Amino acid sequence: MLPRYVVSGLIALWLAAPVAAQETSSAQYTISVSGLTAGKMTLAANHDGASYALTSNTASAGLAGLFRSFSVITRAQGAERDGRLIPARYSAQADGAREGRGAELAFKGGVATVVKADAPAPEAPVVDPAQHNGAIDPLTGLYAILRDTDPARACQLDFKMFDGHRISRVTLSSPAAVGDGLMCQGVYRRIDGYPAEELAKRGSFPFAVTYRPAENGKLRVTEVSMDSLFGPARMTRDN
Repeated sequence: MLPRYVVSGLIALWLAAPVAAQETSSAQYTISVSGLTAGKMTLAANHDGASYALTSNTASAGLAGLFRSFSVITRAQGAERDGRLIPARYSAQADGAREGRGAELAFKGGVATVVKADAPAPEAPVVDPAQHNGAIDPLTGLYAILRDTDPARACQLDFKMFDGHRISRVTLSSPAAVGDGLMCQGVYRRIDGYPAEELAKRGSFPFAVTYRPAENGKLRVTEVSMDSLFGPARMTRDN
């Protein structure tokens, strides 16, 4: 199973009230494993520099859909302070995905509260969100990786994520020039809430993020690649 920040996606979005200087973006991605299409992801974001609203939609596609059909719709809202994304609300609705993927979270003072969540795997340890202050939701984490960025801020991420049951950590660093763009090296680490069997199989997943020049002098993620449990996985931007 690919980590949630790779297999989470985006499609529509909303804001509670209109604000000035909104930036609206929408992106489509193809997810492949071992060279075969496994899913499609769409991402939409409303961001005005002070607040953000995100919606994602990820669904199986290609041969993967013939063997296991799934879809995951996620939403998140929050604020931005000094370049840091601070979530307020998050929800995930999963159909056909693995257990424990549906959840609704509220955040206050950097601590998540589980409003409701699917039942976790029976052998998984219970996570206390208060022990992981500052952890963000998976969709906010995905947006932090995929959003257009200033070159000076590229490859500078380090955050924890909480999905209602599990804690993981994502780091992104080591920029290197590749043509007219950059490639960054990242690591996704399983931290807490995972069954011992999953941690024994693999506790961390190195990945690479490729940026290309975008509008207004910014950089845009065009590809994320990693070695997953099922072979080389890749997410490429289609638009």
